[in-house]
Amino acid sequence: MKTRKNFQMALALLASSAHGLVVHPAVMPTPTAAAVLRAPRVLMETIDNRRAKMSAPEPAGPLAPDIWTKSPSVKVEGDTLKTWDLGAQETTERVQLSIRSAGRPIHANIELWQTPSYIPFKFRVYTEDGVVRPVDAVLECPIHPKTVAVYNTGTEAFPFEANVAHTGLGAAYASLADIKPELVQGAGKITSYAFGAEVDSVQILLKTNERNMKAKIELTQGPNQVKQVIELYASKGYKNPFYLIIQTPGANNAIRVINQNTVEFPFDAWVLPYETGSDRDDVPIMSRW
Repeated sequence: MKTRKNFQMALALLASSAHGLVVHPAVMPTPTAAAVLRAPRVLMETIDNRRAKMSAPEPAGPLAPDIWTKSPSVKVEGDTLKTWDLGAQETTERVQLSIRSAGRPIHANIELWQTPSYIPFKFRVYTEDGVVRPVDAVLECPIHPKTVAVYNTGTEAFPFEANVAHTGLGAAYASLADIKPELVQGAGKITSYAFGAEVDSVQILLKTNERNMKAKIELTQGPNQVKQVIELYASKGYKNPFYLIIQTPGANNAIRVINQNTVEFPFDAWVLPYETGSDRDDVPIMSRW
């Protein structure tokens, strides 16, 4: 019996050492014959799975963080319109729009033109501080020809920089396809989200199924202090979904998503943490009411 036990332990040690695992006999339980025969196959599958996860490239996100260094920006003075003609570029299915200022408020209207008389998507944005809370969005534009128009509706004292670039990144919906969205009903339904201080920014995706979309997004901090407001309209919310990153520095931040359409026009909303503080070990906290 002692010889058989020693033989089994030797086999187990041989199987483990073959895959880079060393277990001291004094702390190793006695394996059964089936476990000894199964160990090499199980270990190889585990190692192969880990190697596959380590070697597989992470899917590219929908937003390019280095947009300001990779693409030239344009200064948009107050009460001024600037346009980016994307022409008939069939390969350009989406563009990234980024707007920032030198610490001044941003008042802007953004429109996607397909013909001189057809605007399938547009939104109006206000942000209190264009440095602390810039505008970073992804505009889906699968149909051509197309032009992005940015109109600074502020006064001459409030210019800003705008950047419209084809980053070549994937759709926002593809990066969030595995996450169940929140259904926001029409008739003014308000869905609110609160985030902890460990959340530095929040990603929002709004999308419909074959219907138009009319929504309002508000960022508040403290006792109802409005820091950023976006009002949007899409004639086809499945072709022109809206993806936005909202910066949420500090504590007591809340985001409200409001369906301004009638009850027949609900839409799906993804509201999730995007960036968290690197020096914190807290798990991002999100609550909804």
